[in-house]
Amino acid sequence: MLNKARLPKKWDKDLAYLFGLLLGDGSLPLTQTKRKNGDIQKRYFVYFISNSREFLDKFYIPLFEKLFELTPRIEVKKRKNILYNCRIHSKQIYNFLVDFGYPAGRKAKIAKVPKELPEKYEIDLLAGLLDTDGGKKGGGFGLSTSSKYLADFCIKIFEKLEIPYHSCPWRFKEHIYHQIYVNKPQMHKILKTIPIRNIDKINFIQSYMPQ
Repeated sequence: MLNKARLPKKWDKDLAYLFGLLLGDGSLPLTQTKRKNGDIQKRYFVYFISNSREFLDKFYIPLFEKLFELTPRIEVKKRKNILYNCRIHSKQIYNFLVDFGYPAGRKAKIAKVPKELPEKYEIDLLAGLLDTDGGKKGGGFGLSTSSKYLADFCIKIFEKLEIPYHSCPWRFKEHIYHQIYVNKPQMHKILKTIPIRNIDKINFIQSYMPQ
C-alpha cells in the first residue's frame, strides 16, 4: 500500500518555488502499464530531472518532504552526462499538482503560471524556474523556453523589479524558443531581488559581479 501524502491547503513560498522547479525540469508523464490479468493501469509519476545531486539532496528532496511528507527516490540516468531523475509515484500528489494548474503530459509549449497563484508568490515561482532553466544566455543570465506563457511571465517580473532585460525569440528545427536574459553588468540585480537557491546559478552570477 502506498503511503498517504500530506497535501498543502494553499499557496505559500515553498509551494510556489517547487512549482517553478517542476515547470522548469519536472513532468507528470502520461504513462500506463499492463497487469498480468491484462488490465491497463494508469501510473502517477512525478518526475524532476537534475544534473546536480547536491541540489537534489540540499533543496529539492527536503522541500518535497516538507510539503508532502513523502520522499522521492533518485535514479541515475547515464547518457553523455549523468542526469538524476528524482521521482515518486503518488496519485494524490499527481492530481494535486494538476488541480493547482500543472499540465500533465507534454508541457513544453503549454506550461504556464497558474492564474490562482497569489501575486506575492510570483517571485518565488520565478526563482524555481531560474534555478532550473536559468543559465548563461546571450551576454548574461536568463532563460530559454518554448512556452511563450513562461517567457511573458519572466518579462513581467523583470519589469516589475526594474531589471533591464533583452528578449529575442529564435527558431530551431521548426520550433520557436523565447530567450529572456539580463546582461552581465545588471545580473547582480537578480540576486538582490529574486530568491534563487541553486548554488551553480548563484556562483555564475557572482563571478561577474563588481569586486
